[in-house]
Amino acid sequence: MTRRSKTILLASHLLLVLAGGFVAWQSTDGGFFRQPSSALKQGKPPERDLRGDAFYPTKDWHSSEYARAWKAVRNGRFTTRERIRVQRDLLGKWAVVDLAAAVEAALGEAWDRDGGSDFDPSGPLLDVFSEALANNPQESWDMIRGRQFGVGTGMLRRVWIEAVGAKDPSFLAKRLDALSWRDRDHAAEICHAAVHGRSDGVTEADLFKVLAAFPEDIVSAEQLLNFTTPHGGAVDLTTIKEEIVRLGKEDDRLARVKAMLLGRELVSKSPDEIAAEIEGLPEGVREEVVWAALKDTGKMENVPGLVDLLIEENAWAKVEQRETVQQLQKLARNGGAAEVAEWATTLPVRKETIELFHRSVETYLAENLERARAWLARIPPGVWRDRAHAEYSQVALHVYNNSRASRWALDQIAADDFKTEAGDWREQWEKRTGWAEN
Repeated sequence: MTRRSKTILLASHLLLVLAGGFVAWQSTDGGFFRQPSSALKQGKPPERDLRGDAFYPTKDWHSSEYARAWKAVRNGRFTTRERIRVQRDLLGKWAVVDLAAAVEAALGEAWDRDGGSDFDPSGPLLDVFSEALANNPQESWDMIRGRQFGVGTGMLRRVWIEAVGAKDPSFLAKRLDALSWRDRDHAAEICHAAVHGRSDGVTEADLFKVLAAFPEDIVSAEQLLNFTTPHGGAVDLTTIKEEIVRLGKEDDRLARVKAMLLGRELVSKSPDEIAAEIEGLPEGVREEVVWAALKDTGKMENVPGLVDLLIEENAWAKVEQRETVQQLQKLARNGGAAEVAEWATTLPVRKETIELFHRSVETYLAENLERARAWLARIPPGVWRDRAHAEYSQVALHVYNNSRASRWALDQIAADDFKTEAGDWREQWEKRTGWAEN
């Protein structure tokens, strides 16, 4: 290409930039301009070299000038990605001058995207205010608490929690009671993550003191536990048990926090040893010891016995928790499938144990579809025998695509009402696969 041709090509690109709004208005009060790019010098399309600092003030602007620049950007011929980059840069500078006006502008923008991306509950613009929010925690908190931005306040609040919590977890912790329960959970997690490795002297003990001042409907025992000294150090079991007994009369929540700490110290002990350790502790607190040991145990062979201890404590809400199911499944999938399945048949028949039973036997049935028939026959007649056959039917269909084995299992179910329910499960498989029984 000749030098004259290159010059014409470059000029044509510049004209397109001007026509599309890459260079916007200028005024005696000041304006913004496009920083010369290496792409233009090379004769490349300017959109390929659009950087976050593409537009910047020519002097110190007032908020009204940023507002005019914000409107002008909309006239530019950008892809969505390019426009967002320019807007983020402009908002970041605007926030230093007038945070409220910059936030309002961002919340009024249509947050479309191109090229696809993960869902962002705060949109692609609001996180640009993180630094400004963290540097002005009280001002920004007043705006958020007063719902200054209407429904958009909720999206900004999430950014505020993460930004302020990272810089000053104490400031955030003191305001947990003014947040919704969802935001409180998130805020507590941010405070916990932010307190480690700080150079400003804020410790877990400091945050524990702040959070413990709130009632339990604001900060739970489980959340407080995260702000205690990690387990693994030298702990006198007699001393901590005496403290649990004392707190049980004064502060039930703190008693349960100490109980969970005790449970963490007992993870290496057998279920029988743990049962002996919790003897004499207040009712309702013993289950917290067992629960903490169950969730933290590295000895998977102890899991069925720990669940039995929860059952002895009538801790039914914990028995049906996802963590309980997951621990049993982990044992089953690592060589303990037969043990877990056999143990499941000893569970008391309750609504809290139904799902636990099904998930406890499914691995064994999936690994032993043919041999499992003899095991099924040994289960005493009743609810668990019927449900084991129903689970066999499901495994036969979903793992082996074996309709005949499924039908055999359904025919073994004695209770007519449950046989109908299990048959409905099979019909769902038939509809999904298009299979029709002859």
